[in-house]
Amino acid sequence: MGACRIGKPAFAGLAAVAAFTSFLVPARAELPGVEDRRYGLGSVNMFLRYAQVRDPEAARDLSGLFMGGLSARALYGKRLAYAFGLGLELGAGGAPGFGFGFELYPAGVAVAIGPSGYLGLFTGIGVNGVTARVPMTLVLPTEVRLELDVTKRARIGALFAVNWTPADDVRQTRTGLIPFVDETTMALTARFGKTFEKYGTLMGRGYFFRLERRELMRTVFLGLAFGWQLDAAK
Repeated sequence: MGACRIGKPAFAGLAAVAAFTSFLVPARAELPGVEDRRYGLGSVNMFLRYAQVRDPEAARDLSGLFMGGLSARALYGKRLAYAFGLGLELGAGGAPGFGFGFELYPAGVAVAIGPSGYLGLFTGIGVNGVTARVPMTLVLPTEVRLELDVTKRARIGALFAVNWTPADDVRQTRTGLIPFVDETTMALTARFGKTFEKYGTLMGRGYFFRLERRELMRTVFLGLAFGWQLDAAK
């Protein structure tokens, strides 16, 4: 319950920091707009994340989870684009247990927004779990992802994702948030770094922070992620 009390103010705080930064830094009007894109964009994240489990007993005594990984998303198209991506993470859970996750998103659609932002829907297939704690199984993920440039030095993002786990009865628990899916993820991200033009490409890079809430196996994982992001639009 302590993690829950901390989580809600933290989400609000991250949004406030991003909003406040937009007043301190020159406006994004200095950057090219979506009409200047010719091919699309790509984004790569390298990250470390930690999640605390609200009810370890529901997750087979898994109290916490520490993971590191790589995530990439790409769009091909000027305004309405084909969207695809992948993700890989490795780590360990407090119990102990080995954590692994891989997701491939071969099908999706996105709308370009601003210099290098977008609103996208990604669907795919993957496998994840924590040995002896969260059963390793096939997952069918779908996510809605929003990323926006608020200034030349700040970028914010939001994520809502759902998973279905058709091959494992233990993880087919249905969530309290949406009763017809097995797992959900909500996250807010803020990236602080420079966005600039180079060789006809708009590039952005910097460190990011993410707050997330995951629901699976009838309990909630509240987490914090830190990493480095590179994105490019052309």
